[in-house]
Amino acid sequence: MKVGQRSLSGWQRVLRMRFLLLVALILVLAGSLGLQSTAHAQSERGSTGTIAATAELTYGEWNARWWQWFFSVPASKNPALLTTEAVDCSVGQSGNDWFLAGRFNGLGRSTHRCTVPVGKALVIPLINSWQDNVCVKPPLSVDQLRANAANAVTPTKDLHASIDGQPLTNLESHRAVSPVFSYTLPPPPDNVIFKVFGVRIPGDCGTTNSTVTPAVADGFYIIVPPLSAGSHRINFGGSAGSPLTTLDMTYHLTVGS
Repeated sequence: MKVGQRSLSGWQRVLRMRFLLLVALILVLAGSLGLQSTAHAQSERGSTGTIAATAELTYGEWNARWWQWFFSVPASKNPALLTTEAVDCSVGQSGNDWFLAGRFNGLGRSTHRCTVPVGKALVIPLINSWQDNVCVKPPLSVDQLRANAANAVTPTKDLHASIDGQPLTNLESHRAVSPVFSYTLPPPPDNVIFKVFGVRIPGDCGTTNSTVTPAVADGFYIIVPPLSAGSHRINFGGSAGSPLTTLDMTYHLTVGS
């Protein structure tokens, strides 16, 4: 979603807000759209220490699936939009991989508390962005969308992640450039795009259905293996883009049945 020069001043405000909000948060995503691997697969699969690799998907494919999960969750239940400390991390989740989410409409430090079942791996973007052609006239090419997404997450500064106080390293190697994907929104007004940008899909900007395509995403991710039962603290974030935007997110997790 980007705003064309011929748009009204209201859309220009949307563009400025979107640029500042492109640093977004985290979470576990479910769904399968048959996404394809990218040339970045080898570096994205590499992982050491407590960061888990996944044989099923590249980090770029997880990035695409994270955004599909994020956009599928109604705004009223979306952990990425909630300012309360307590959130429901189970919303929209399925399978053995869950996604955590920070604050999409807020920068700086944030804290969430929630419960995660035993046996769930956690897919977490340290910092990420997406681009599509909603309200863009004329529409951008996929290469142009990719460049805009990359500009929002690079250059990076102070990428960090820790689990129970133990820092993870080599985070810059976990760049996650997505394949082209689509995402589907719940009916407005209870979806992310309407809540944050005031754009009604379908309806505004010539949209005729609730699925948006093409979309691309970029960012840096970690995949945390299932944690032991009990209490855990995960902290992550970083700074990126121009102007520089910063996220520092902490999750207090209760892992149990």
